[in-house]
Formats: sequence, C-alpha cells, structure tokens
Amino acid sequence: MRFGLTARVVAIGASALLALWITLIASFYWSNDLSRTTTQLAPEQLKAISDLVSSIAPSERRLALQALQSSMLDVRLVSTGAVPKDGENLADNADFSPYRLLLGDKLQHIQLKDAENGIRRPRHLVRTARPLEFWIRLNDSQFLVAQARTPFIVTLFGLPAGMGAGLVGTLFACIAFYLLHREIKPLTRLATALDSIDPSGEPVSLPHVRTTTPEISALVRAFDRLQTRLHTMTRSRMALIGGIQHDIRSFATRLRLRLEQLPDDREKERATADIDDMIDLLDNALLTSRAGVGALNEELLDLAALLSAEMADFRSSGLPVTLEMPPSPREIWILADRIALRRVIGNIVDNAVKYGNRAHVTLAVESRYARISIADEGPGFSKEERELLLEPFVRAEPSRARKTGGAGLGLAVARTLLEAQGGTISVENGTRGGLVSIKLPLYIAG
Repeated sequence: MRFGLTARVVAIGASALLALWITLIASFYWSNDLSRTTTQLAPEQLKAISDLVSSIAPSERRLALQALQSSMLDVRLVSTGAVPKDGENLADNADFSPYRLLLGDKLQHIQLKDAENGIRRPRHLVRTARPLEFWIRLNDSQFLVAQARTPFIVTLFGLPAGMGAGLVGTLFACIAFYLLHREIKPLTRLATALDSIDPSGEPVSLPHVRTTTPEISALVRAFDRLQTRLHTMTRSRMALIGGIQHDIRSFATRLRLRLEQLPDDREKERATADIDDMIDLLDNALLTSRAGVGALNEELLDLAALLSAEMADFRSSGLPVTLEMPPSPREIWILADRIALRRVIGNIVDNAVKYGNRAHVTLAVESRYARISIADEGPGFSKEERELLLEPFVRAEPSRARKTGGAGLGLAVARTLLEAQGGTISVENGTRGGLVSIKLPLYIAG
C-alpha cells in the first residue's frame, strides 16, 4: 500500500504533536522527582510519621491519620494480632537498611502489596507496580501500617510505563520524517532541471526519480509532457512566423518592382513607405517572439562602437540625430543580441524624430550598467502616457493615421527585447522634452 504525500505530512504533523506532548509529560514527572521511590516512603518521612502518631493520645490518633491520608499515602492502625504471618518479609533486606537504622526494632515487617484481585505482576515490575507496606510497632499495643502507592505505574527512571510507547511512537515519527525527506528531495533536482529548460533549445533530461509517492512521480511525468509540448509549440510558432516573413518579403520585393512602373512619383513613394512599414512590423514581431522564448543570440559587443555606427547611419539618412559619448572614449562591453539591440535603438530614435523633431543620444556608464538616454524636443509625456507608452499599440500621437506614426509597437518591442537581455527601459520628461532611458548590464570578465 502506497501512502500519498498528504497522508505522510499529516502523519508527521501528528507525530510531532505526540512528541511534544510526551516531552511535556516527561518534564513534568522529572521535575516532580517521581522515581521508583514513590512506591516506598523515605526513611526520614516514615520515622517522622511514626513519632508523630506515637506522641498523640490513642483517642486522637484517628484524626491525625485522616490528616495524613491521601491518594498516594495510606496510613492505618492495626492491632498486634493482625501482623501478617505469610508472605516474604523484606525487613532484613539490604535495600532497607536505612529504615532499620532509623526505626530500629520498631520496624517489624515490610512486604510487597499484591493487587486487590490477587493478580501477581511479573518479577521485573515488582519495584514499580507493587506498593510496599511498612509495619511499625508503636509504644503501645498497636501497629502503624504505612503504604505508599501511585495512581500509575512508574518505571525505574521515574516515568509512567506508557511513556515507552510514546517514545516508540516518536521514533517512528523520526523514521517517517526521514522517509518524507527522501521522497521530497528529488523535487530539488526537478526544480534545477526545470530552470534550465529552454523552449527554443534542446529538451532537458528530467531527473529519474525513484519514489513510492504517486504524486511526485505524476509531477515529473507532467513536467516532461509539458516540456515536450512547449518545444513543439515554440518550434511551430517560430517556423510559422519565419515562413510568413519570408513569403511576405518575397511579395514585397515583387511589389517594389511593380511600383517602379507607376507614373505618379507621389503614389509610388507612399506605396513604398507602406511596404517598408509592413516589413518593419514583421521584423518586430519575429524579434519579439524570439525574445519571448529566450531565443535571442548573445555576443560580446562594444556598445560605444555600435552606437557610433548606428548614429552615423541615421545621420547619413538625413535624420537630425546627435550623439554624446563619455569624456574619455573607451570600450564598453555588453552581452547582447546585435540585431535586437539595433532594433531597440532604431525604434526609439525613430520615435524621437517623428514626435520630437530631433534625437539627442547620450551614452554613460553607471556602476555595473551602461545607460543610453534618448531625448527629443517635443512636448514631453503626461503621467498617463508614461504609464501606457510601453504597452503594445499605444502611441503618444492620439490619431491612428499611418502618416503621423507607426502602429504603436516601437517602445513595447524595445521593452520586450531589453528585458530578455537583462536590461530596462523607462519613459520620462527631460529638460528638452521627452526622454527615454535604456540600461544594459555591463560585461564583467570572470
């Protein structure tokens, strides 16, 4: 029979409460010194009782005995003729020499008291389960019979006999805890393997778990199936987008060739711009999909050189772009995807020129990050715009006309690509107008 994980956790919790309860009981008995001597009075106490009763007039002794009587002490007076003749007399036993030393000849008889129903206990329980009766001769013709008894069986260590069962239960709880730990430990290896899953890469071999817990085995199998589905879905989506991009580029090339035959230059220019926007939208979609599944490439790039080359291309295209570099130019190394980073910079610079007339680009190094700040000379952003501009299909320009801007994906694509490479992007207002800041982690060797 295989127990589920829930049953094992409940069993361990119950065992922990049992162990706590046993510990509290044990501390109580130990603190109260309930050893095996609870079944026999201390020699000094027995002598004090004997002297006290002897000093009291016979007519008042019963009142004194009532005061001494308790659930753990039975004291009574009997006549001389009632001294037991049968049974073993332990008065001469070496264990009771302290009693003989204090009481002398007054100590007449010591015997083990049997149960009232006559049942005899095993020999190893003699000292713990059977109380002792002490027969002491008083000054007159009476005997004082004192019997110490406990309402429970006390072991040699001063604990109730049932404590052993509790300790055994605690031992089983420890074993159960070890077994549970052994069953749960594979989950750590499973978590490590899951962290290394790359939907765009090769499947990761999940750890082979030898366990008798059905839930853990089912969990490992479920993650294995999930990994297979993720890889299949990712490959299918990337193949679909790649195929669409390739085919549309082919169609766009044919359309450009046909546009050359248009007699109206203005219409030709507008149609060419529409085709460029369509290709740009497809490129953004493909890069975003790759970033979403962790399929971006990583290469060591000199950000200063890359940014200088990009700004030179923008200026050669007639865009009003300026670049400010650190006072002492040096190599600024980062690990990033070159195509994705160029797309991010291109989208932000293009937005700055479209909506803010100019783009002022600044590169700076801050601690472990490289910061690229792109400021424009536009009206800036309102609080609502700063919160929404990084979302897809949101534009600072309120109209949806294609002649006044794109589809509103530039900043959203930039955020996705940056976050996939450990970077961040923020939108705020600068001294001239709007300001978009990019932070990328620096590459630190070793």
